[in-house]
Amino acid sequence: MTATTPAPAPAHPLRDITGPRARARHRLLEIGAYVLLAAGLYYVVARAAERGELSARAWQPFTEPGLWAFVGHGLLNNLRAAAAGMLLSVVIGVLLGVALLATARLVRWPARAAVELFRSVPLLLLLYFISLVLPSWGLDLSDFWFLVIGLTLFNAAVIGDIVRAGILALPRGQTEAAHALGFSTLGGLRYVILPQALRAMSPALVSQLVILLKGTALAFVLGGYIELLRSATIIGNYFSASVLQAYLVAALIFMAANLALTAAARRLETRGRRRYGKAVLSAGEAA
Repeated sequence: MTATTPAPAPAHPLRDITGPRARARHRLLEIGAYVLLAAGLYYVVARAAERGELSARAWQPFTEPGLWAFVGHGLLNNLRAAAAGMLLSVVIGVLLGVALLATARLVRWPARAAVELFRSVPLLLLLYFISLVLPSWGLDLSDFWFLVIGLTLFNAAVIGDIVRAGILALPRGQTEAAHALGFSTLGGLRYVILPQALRAMSPALVSQLVILLKGTALAFVLGGYIELLRSATIIGNYFSASVLQAYLVAALIFMAANLALTAAARRLETRGRRRYGKAVLSAGEAA
């Protein structure tokens, strides 16, 4: 009876297996990085405490309900602009995504030009352009609509490319099956292709909507729209000892809203994989 020797562990496809010395060195580097981070955080907190920025007096204005009502009003304005921008961006983005796949060049080329233009221009510059140029053209709109238009143009261009990629990712047999069932091109796109593509793209769409929500903070440059960042600035100007607290509260509220949307995106992705992952995988392999 001969003893069998165990097979050697397979090497990593891109690098060799890390040895004990390298692992010890990596642990020391990690510990050093954590120590430097803790030291930097301690320095910042200590300097803020020396200046009295962390004292109870600096937090005293936030014990008043009226101040929180003002902060909530700013957050509500962020959510109003985000909701309008999300609705318009998704609708226009879907239309752009379909136009990008059109066979007619007169439809496809202008759609591609619009996507490349508005996706390449920074949102801040786009807001400045809209708020300065549109009034000179006779469109005297409120700052709310300047913000919504800028968010829509920027995010609809990105969503249009997401929609295009989602449609192209579907197996070609889906379009052929829609035609075999008697659907026209638009009917098959509406009832067969787009529902599957939007379901597959939902995590990417929600991630883009998170970016849209964060973009509402750029309304600060418009001046006349009281959103969360503007509310924090007004509070900091009125209570000079609470500037840090005002911006910290605004940052935490933005983080909570973005984390909620991110959690929704992850839940949609997990749910989609659980319900449709195997079917989509088998269909892709069959195609």
